[in-house]
Amino acid sequence: MNEKSQLPVHIQTENTPLSTRKRLFLQLSLATLCTLLFWFSYSGTTILLNTWLSLATPDNPDGLCPIVPKLNVTDIVNAKTLKYILHDEDYHKQERERLLGAIRIPTEVYDDMTIPKSIKNSHKLVQSDPRWEPFLKFHEYLNSTYPLVHKHLKVDKINHLGLVYTWKGKDSSKKPIILAAHQDVVPVQRETLDQWTYPPFKGGFDGKYLYGRGVSDCKNLLIGLLSTIELLLSEGKFHPQRTIILAFGYDEESAGTGAGEISKHLLSKYGSDSILQIIDEGNESYQEIEGLKLILPATGEKGYLDSVVELFTPGGHSSVPPKHTSIGIMAQLITEIENNPFSPLLTQVNPIMGQLFCLAEHSPNLNKDLKRNILKAQVDANANKKVVEYLNSNRETKYLITTSQAIDVVEGGVKSNALPEHVSILINSRISVEESVQDVIEKYQFHIESIAKKFQLGLILNGKEVISPTDNGYFNYSLVEPLEPAPVSPINGESWNLFGGALRYLYEELVFPKSKDTFVVAPFLSTGNTDTKSYWDLSRNIYRYQPGLPNGASGIHSVDERLVFDGHFHIIAFYYYYLQMIDQANDAKF
Repeated sequence: MNEKSQLPVHIQTENTPLSTRKRLFLQLSLATLCTLLFWFSYSGTTILLNTWLSLATPDNPDGLCPIVPKLNVTDIVNAKTLKYILHDEDYHKQERERLLGAIRIPTEVYDDMTIPKSIKNSHKLVQSDPRWEPFLKFHEYLNSTYPLVHKHLKVDKINHLGLVYTWKGKDSSKKPIILAAHQDVVPVQRETLDQWTYPPFKGGFDGKYLYGRGVSDCKNLLIGLLSTIELLLSEGKFHPQRTIILAFGYDEESAGTGAGEISKHLLSKYGSDSILQIIDEGNESYQEIEGLKLILPATGEKGYLDSVVELFTPGGHSSVPPKHTSIGIMAQLITEIENNPFSPLLTQVNPIMGQLFCLAEHSPNLNKDLKRNILKAQVDANANKKVVEYLNSNRETKYLITTSQAIDVVEGGVKSNALPEHVSILINSRISVEESVQDVIEKYQFHIESIAKKFQLGLILNGKEVISPTDNGYFNYSLVEPLEPAPVSPINGESWNLFGGALRYLYEELVFPKSKDTFVVAPFLSTGNTDTKSYWDLSRNIYRYQPGLPNGASGIHSVDERLVFDGHFHIIAFYYYYLQMIDQANDAKF
């Protein structure tokens, strides 16, 4: 294959580290082989379906996007209860008050909030940092709001703040299922309070939208899960064989360690690969793309890295400055980094390839040339290039196939007549599934070394001397919270078929019963990180998704965070029947 026909590789410049180019070329070669194997692996696939104990074949088993069969739940659950959840006005009013009550407790989390290991009880925790107090009030609220849950389920508090609810199943040979959410919310900037339609920690309902901080990220999910369990307990008819675990972290929005501590607790109790499925917050509802309705559970997440680059230089009086102060030198580094973004890369490794296959095979409106290029993208370099151009043309899709780099924080200088002796920047990167933390480090190191040589500066990388400091100063490059891209969950087995088939039932039979549209379940990639980043060792079947209705401008992390309230009941309805369905699943098929 000549140079022009090669598939895209990261940073195609003559100065790019050779090891990176070679490794990515090998990845692409392997991806091509995987495509051929992937193509044939679907042939003859069978799954459980219809009262979900009989066998059936996906609609197009030989395609690159087999449509998972819609499951029939009518013989398993009480149809009257589903109708009650979705349409009873009194129940909706009750649930609205439950969710508003949760919003009214400001469980804001900040990046500098930590839990000292020496803290022995929650009282001392609040003494050490009063900002944790709302979380304890939130626990009290949940206890009073869901009496049956707290009576019948075992509740473990992890680090005084994490909540793990366990509904113990009767059959210990069945792997448990984990349903996750988080208690914390992004802080509200006090300067924006007058811009909210309703006060963020009081909330309000306008007949369609429910407003308030955390209403869609993600107290609606947490409340929906607890309401589902409370409802099942109140009926008294469901006695699970499979253990059901609810895991609610407390510092997801600050990339904290809460879920990590919960994971340690669960690993010590159940062991590695002990969980059948883990379902957390993530992509919501469905999307209509090129005339096709897509349900998109995220089966993978991008990696994460905060790169802190500091520059130390001699000080002095501003009246006799050097040609470039440390701020000016850092500005050149910033320009160097931003002028050389990461190159897009699309291979079979990325779940987005699966979504594209579904678009190509099932969309009624997709451009024919684009369709043809998608179907050939892993075996034809020119086709791959055109698909990459299609995705790269829109900021909403380009970072599904590209490592991002955002310079978010700049600090330096203390006084107008003093030369700055220290300046720092923070670069946030979300790492594509084809790359690694080391790839990102190497790119930034390459740029730093270029500027360091230009100005005769040293470089210390994560505590190790790369270039000796000089009289002119030195760069110090340190890594914060490095996280590799998540393992990608499989989509060619019983777990995916059961989860996807149950979601099809929700939208096609319960939400839009008069519509004849087929909802296609396809994999997706999350560009952010959820608490599942701490749960990789527990299960290979991790899905980041929550039922609902398209929320449009949801205001997540911003002013007027809101939720299409009718969609909240899709969470409860779905888990009401899904927990009963998966309770009967045969683990040997997973």
